[in-house]
Amino acid sequence: MPNAGGQYFWANELAPKKYANFASYLTGWFAWAGSIFTSASVALSLGLVGVGMYQLAHPDFVPEAWHAVVAYQVINTFAFLFNCVGKLLPKVATVTLYTSLISFITILITVPSRAETHQSPKFVFATFINSTGWKSNGIAYLVGLINCNWVFACLDSATHMAEEVASPERAIPIAIMGTVAIGFTTAWCFVISMFFSLNDFEAVVNSATGVPILELFHQALNSRAGAIALQSLILATGMGCQIASHTWQSRLCWSFARDRGLPFHSWISKIDPRLDVPFLAHSFSCAIVGVLGLLYLGSSAAFNSMVTACIVLLYVSYAIPIICLLIRGRNNIQHGPFWLGKVGLAANIIVLAWTLFTIVIFSFPSVYPVEVGRNRN
Repeated sequence: MPNAGGQYFWANELAPKKYANFASYLTGWFAWAGSIFTSASVALSLGLVGVGMYQLAHPDFVPEAWHAVVAYQVINTFAFLFNCVGKLLPKVATVTLYTSLISFITILITVPSRAETHQSPKFVFATFINSTGWKSNGIAYLVGLINCNWVFACLDSATHMAEEVASPERAIPIAIMGTVAIGFTTAWCFVISMFFSLNDFEAVVNSATGVPILELFHQALNSRAGAIALQSLILATGMGCQIASHTWQSRLCWSFARDRGLPFHSWISKIDPRLDVPFLAHSFSCAIVGVLGLLYLGSSAAFNSMVTACIVLLYVSYAIPIICLLIRGRNNIQHGPFWLGKVGLAANIIVLAWTLFTIVIFSFPSVYPVEVGRNRN
C-alpha cells in the first residue's frame, strides 16, 4: 500500500526483521534532517539573491550577514503560510512549473541576443578556470560538483506524497524521472548559453552582489533594471521550489511522527481538519528551519555546510534501503511496474558508490586555504 514515509518505510520492509525497526528509524532521521537542511539551504540562497538584487539597484549598499538572515526568515515564513492551506498546493505547483518554463525561455533568448560579445566554443567547452585556490584542478572540479548535485538532491520528495496522489506506483516514478530529464535538459541549455554570453569572468565571480548570475545578466543587458527583472524570474521560480520543499519536509515529519519516530509524535502527527494539512508537523519543521538560518550570523560558511548536509544526509537515507534490498535479494520481492532488472542493480551500486564519494569529497572546503568561520564545512 502507498506510504508517505518513503525511504524509511522501504527500509523497514526490506531489512531483516531483527534490524527492521533500527534501519527504518535511522533512515527516517537522516531523511527528515536532510529535508530540513534542504529547505534551509534553499531559503538562504533565495535570501542572498534578494539582497544581491537590492545591492545591484543601490551600488552604495554593503550587504551584511543579517540582511541575508532577515530575507531568509521572510522567505521561510512566506513558504510556511502557503503550506498552511492544502487546497493551494496543487495550484502553486502548476504556477511554479509554468513560471520556470517561461523564465527559462525568456532568459535563454534575452541574454545571448543582448550580449555585446560572445565567447568562443573553445572557451565554453575546453577552458577550465580554477579560482578556488586548490592546486589540483581535479579536486577543484570534484568539489564544484556539489553545486549541480544540490539542485537534484531532493528527488525523494515526490515519494512522500504517495498517500495524496492517484496510482502512486506509476505517478511517482514518472514524476521523479520527468524531473531529472527536464531538469538536466533545461539546465544544460541554460548553462551553455550563459557561458557563451559571459563577458568579464572575474567581475562575475567577484561581484559585489554576491550573485554571479545576476552580474552576468547585468553584463549582457548593460541594464540594472533588466538584470533585476531576469533575476526576479529565477527568484519567483525559487519561491515555488521553497514552497514545495516545505511541503516535502512537513509530510516527511508528519509520516515519521505518525509511525512514532519523533519525540512528541502523538502531537506532531495530527492533521488539522480545517486546513487539511499536518499543521503541527509543518510548524515544527519550519521552526527548526528558522533557527538554522541564524547560523549565517556566525559564519558565512553556513550556506556551504547546509548544502553539504542536505546532500549527504539524503544520500545516506537512500543508501540504507538499497543496502537492505541487496541483502534481501532483488528477486525476492514483488516487482512493480517500473522494475528495471539488471539496470536497476547497476543503479543501486552506483548510488552506493556515489554516496561514499559525496560523504568524502563534499566535506572538503569550497576554496583553499581554509579560513575558520568562512569556508570550512
